[in-house]
Amino acid sequence: MDGATAKRIAAATIEACRANSWNVAVAVVDNHGFLVYFERMDNTQTASVEIAQIKASAAATYRRPTRAFAEAIAGGRTALVTFPGIAASPGGMPIMKDGKVIGGVGVSGVQGGQDEECAKAGLAAM
Repeated sequence: MDGATAKRIAAATIEACRANSWNVAVAVVDNHGFLVYFERMDNTQTASVEIAQIKASAAATYRRPTRAFAEAIAGGRTALVTFPGIAASPGGMPIMKDGKVIGGVGVSGVQGGQDEECAKAGLAAM
Protein backbone atom coordinates (compact mmCIF):
# COMPACT_ATOMS: atom_id res chain seq x y z
CA MET A 1 0.00 0.00 0.00
CA ASP A 2 1.65 3.21 -1.12
CA GLY A 3 1.01 6.61 0.41
CA ALA A 4 -0.56 8.10 -2.72
CA THR A 5 -3.19 5.36 -2.92
CA ALA A 6 -3.88 5.63 0.80
CA LYS A 7 -4.39 9.40 0.52
CA ARG A 8 -6.69 8.96 -2.50
CA ILE A 9 -8.84 6.44 -0.60
CA ALA A 10 -8.99 8.68 2.47
CA ALA A 11 -9.87 11.77 0.42
CA ALA A 12 -12.78 10.00 -1.30
CA THR A 13 -13.94 8.64 2.05
CA ILE A 14 -13.88 12.10 3.62
CA GLU A 15 -15.69 13.57 0.61
CA ALA A 16 -18.52 11.02 0.93
CA CYS A 17 -18.84 11.66 4.65
CA ARG A 18 -18.71 15.44 4.24
CA ALA A 19 -21.54 15.24 1.65
CA ASN A 20 -23.71 13.71 4.39
CA SER A 21 -22.46 16.04 7.16
CA TRP A 22 -20.89 13.09 8.97
CA ASN A 23 -17.73 13.85 10.96
CA VAL A 24 -15.41 10.85 10.93
CA ALA A 25 -11.90 9.58 11.36
CA VAL A 26 -10.37 7.57 8.50
CA ALA A 27 -7.42 5.20 8.78
CA VAL A 28 -5.70 3.40 5.91
CA VAL A 29 -3.33 0.55 6.76
CA ASP A 30 -1.09 -1.83 4.82
CA ASN A 31 -1.77 -5.57 4.51
CA HIS A 32 -0.16 -6.16 7.92
CA GLY A 33 -2.44 -3.65 9.64
CA PHE A 34 0.17 -0.91 10.06
CA LEU A 35 -0.94 2.68 9.60
CA VAL A 36 -0.10 4.31 6.26
CA TYR A 37 -2.40 7.34 6.38
CA PHE A 38 -4.82 8.88 8.86
CA GLU A 39 -7.20 11.83 8.76
CA ARG A 40 -9.76 13.13 11.25
CA MET A 41 -12.46 15.62 10.35
CA ASP A 42 -13.13 18.53 12.70
CA ASN A 43 -15.59 17.76 15.51
CA THR A 44 -15.15 13.99 15.25
CA GLN A 45 -15.61 12.22 18.56
CA THR A 46 -12.33 11.40 20.29
CA ALA A 47 -12.84 7.62 20.45
CA SER A 48 -13.20 7.47 16.66
CA VAL A 49 -9.46 8.06 16.20
CA GLU A 50 -8.55 4.70 17.69
CA ILE A 51 -11.66 2.87 16.47
CA ALA A 52 -10.97 3.77 12.81
CA GLN A 53 -7.47 2.35 13.12
CA ILE A 54 -8.72 -0.85 14.77
CA LYS A 55 -11.36 -1.32 12.04
CA ALA A 56 -8.80 -0.81 9.26
CA SER A 57 -6.31 -3.19 10.86
CA ALA A 58 -8.94 -5.88 11.49
CA ALA A 59 -10.18 -5.67 7.88
CA ALA A 60 -6.64 -6.02 6.52
CA THR A 61 -5.27 -8.70 8.83
CA TYR A 62 -8.40 -10.87 8.91
CA ARG A 63 -9.07 -10.12 5.22
CA ARG A 64 -12.77 -9.38 5.52
CA PRO A 65 -15.12 -6.47 6.21
CA THR A 66 -15.61 -5.83 9.90
CA ARG A 67 -19.36 -6.24 9.34
CA ALA A 68 -18.60 -9.99 9.14
CA PHE A 69 -17.49 -10.01 12.79
CA ALA A 70 -20.60 -8.15 13.95
CA GLU A 71 -22.84 -10.59 12.07
CA ALA A 72 -20.95 -13.67 13.31
CA ILE A 73 -21.15 -12.53 16.94
CA ALA A 74 -24.85 -11.67 16.57
CA GLY A 75 -25.31 -15.19 15.18
CA GLY A 76 -23.83 -16.73 18.31
CA ARG A 77 -20.14 -17.08 17.42
CA THR A 78 -19.15 -15.24 20.60
CA ALA A 79 -15.68 -16.80 20.72
CA LEU A 80 -14.68 -14.18 18.15
CA VAL A 81 -14.63 -11.52 20.86
CA THR A 82 -11.53 -13.23 22.27
CA PHE A 83 -9.58 -12.84 19.01
CA PRO A 84 -6.98 -10.04 19.06
CA GLY A 85 -7.78 -6.88 17.14
CA ILE A 86 -11.40 -7.69 16.28
CA ALA A 87 -13.70 -4.80 15.47
CA ALA A 88 -17.29 -6.06 15.57
CA SER A 89 -18.76 -2.97 13.95
CA PRO A 90 -19.20 -2.12 10.25
CA GLY A 91 -16.84 0.44 8.78
CA GLY A 92 -13.68 -1.56 8.14
CA MET A 93 -13.05 -2.84 4.61
CA PRO A 94 -10.12 -4.74 3.12
CA ILE A 95 -8.40 -3.04 0.20
CA MET A 96 -8.03 -5.46 -2.70
CA LYS A 97 -5.81 -5.35 -5.77
CA ASP A 98 -5.49 -8.17 -8.29
CA GLY A 99 -7.36 -10.50 -5.93
CA LYS A 100 -5.04 -9.86 -2.98
CA VAL A 101 -5.49 -7.82 0.19
CA ILE A 102 -3.07 -4.90 0.09
CA GLY A 103 -4.47 -3.04 3.09
CA GLY A 104 -7.56 -1.89 4.90
CA VAL A 105 -9.61 1.24 5.40
CA GLY A 106 -11.43 1.99 8.63
CA VAL A 107 -14.00 4.70 9.28
CA SER A 108 -15.52 5.72 12.61
CA GLY A 109 -17.68 8.58 13.76
CA VAL A 110 -21.28 7.81 12.83
CA GLN A 111 -23.37 4.62 12.82
CA GLY A 112 -21.61 1.51 11.56
CA GLY A 113 -23.58 1.31 8.33
CA GLN A 114 -22.77 4.94 7.59
CA ASP A 115 -19.08 4.36 8.38
CA GLU A 116 -19.15 1.43 5.95
CA GLU A 117 -20.88 3.50 3.26
CA CYS A 118 -18.06 6.05 3.39
CA ALA A 119 -15.36 3.34 3.42
CA LYS A 120 -16.88 1.84 0.27
CA ALA A 121 -16.84 5.28 -1.39
CA GLY A 122 -13.15 5.49 -0.57
CA LEU A 123 -12.48 2.10 -2.13
CA ALA A 124 -14.34 3.13 -5.27
CA ALA A 125 -11.70 5.85 -5.77
CA MET A 126 -8.98 3.27 -6.31
